[in-house]
Amino acid sequence: MKIVHTDNSNPCSWSGEASEFRFYFYSTLPPRASYDYHKRHGNSSEAMLDLHQIRQFYLRGFKDTAKSDEWPYVWRKQYKIRTREGHFMKLNRLRNRLNFRSLLGFSVRYTPLNLYMSVLNWLMPERVGRKNTANRALPFSGEYVVDIDNPSLMRSWGGVEGFSVSGLQLAHDKTLAIIDKIRENYSDIRIVFSGRRGFHIHVLDFKVRDWTEYSEEDPIKSHEVARFLYTRYLQMAIGEISKYHFTLSTDPMRVMTVPGSLNGRTGKICFLVGDSHDFERLTLEEVINKSDSRKYLYNNGFQAASSLVHSHPEPYGGR
Repeated sequence: MKIVHTDNSNPCSWSGEASEFRFYFYSTLPPRASYDYHKRHGNSSEAMLDLHQIRQFYLRGFKDTAKSDEWPYVWRKQYKIRTREGHFMKLNRLRNRLNFRSLLGFSVRYTPLNLYMSVLNWLMPERVGRKNTANRALPFSGEYVVDIDNPSLMRSWGGVEGFSVSGLQLAHDKTLAIIDKIRENYSDIRIVFSGRRGFHIHVLDFKVRDWTEYSEEDPIKSHEVARFLYTRYLQMAIGEISKYHFTLSTDPMRVMTVPGSLNGRTGKICFLVGDSHDFERLTLEEVINKSDSRKYLYNNGFQAASSLVHSHPEPYGGR
């Protein structure tokens, strides 16, 4: 099978000039868009971190943890956030093309419980809606993702002490087995610790035509068929994919946690472990330690917006 190296050219990066202004606002007062909600309802009971801590992480940590150079086509992704009240917001409706700098600005403003990106790349990500109308957003490529976790793990953790290392070890071993099989066909692989119960395997050089014919009339169906056939191939070979995760891996409309973002429910970083060799080299304890967000949470003082945000996103207007 032909392995095609992913184009690493990326016009959207962390570099760039920003408007010159300083502010105390982010570290002292919630933005108006979320302030009204929290004034009425308070913090979500699901969140391990409070609103101020989540904002601190994105101000001080996201630039270091995102590793945006590892991900091609970041400006062609659809992005969503899960708000602290449990709603989902499509960020591409606020700005058509987003890079990691834009994500930083929105994450600081809305303090999301989770930050997600699509597995597919779109020519017009702002048009992505329901599956039956998604072809009008013009999908042109996308990674294949397998989500491996241990559902028996507790639903929330209170710091490193709350982790079940033995439970995560089971997910770790399953991930290794699947990676070994994937490497028979593909080479551009990234592994992300979910910050909760397991790992995400991203196959960046996955191609639809490796598994099925590509239909220009219905590209979404082509992506779905290719993912189904490849997931079935992995399942028949190693049997490590649950029925639930089988369905997720075949869905071209799914979204995955943005690597380097914060899992607000556990307080852990969705840590980008690296490629398959990095995953084999690091111990599980090292992965857990590197996902610790606390080093970004306790340094007081204001930040220069010009060092973090290229352009300040406008508040969500209820669209």
